[in-house]
Amino acid sequence: MEKLIIEATSKSPKIILDPDNDTYEFLGHSLPENVLKLYEPVLEWIDTNIQLIDKKMEFVFKVDYLNSASAKMVSIIFSKLEKYYQLGKDIKVSWYYDYDDDDIYAEGKIYSNYKKLPIDLIGFNSEEE
Repeated sequence: MEKLIIEATSKSPKIILDPDNDTYEFLGHSLPENVLKLYEPVLEWIDTNIQLIDKKMEFVFKVDYLNSASAKMVSIIFSKLEKYYQLGKDIKVSWYYDYDDDDIYAEGKIYSNYKKLPIDLIGFNSEEE
């Protein structure tokens, strides 16, 4: 099974989808000029690989900014994960937010309320990291 690693840029998050190391992470901020170019490989990876993974998957989202187009893509990603979760895959999402960031917390809260997928909201203090 192939891993997908997309390095961070000044406008896009680092994305790691690596089943060999049980690592599924979205880290940084997301305001790419072409949201489809960034997230289309992620959607394709999910469709190709999730059904082949037979162990627990924790998708970590530690983003500090999402523009509206990125938020829509995250919603699509969560919808795909939700589908596989409902088919019996052991999937959960850990949504990290800085205690001082009401916007990222609110975004995570919306996803946790509307997606039929375990989404844990995990607050942290960035000044302590």
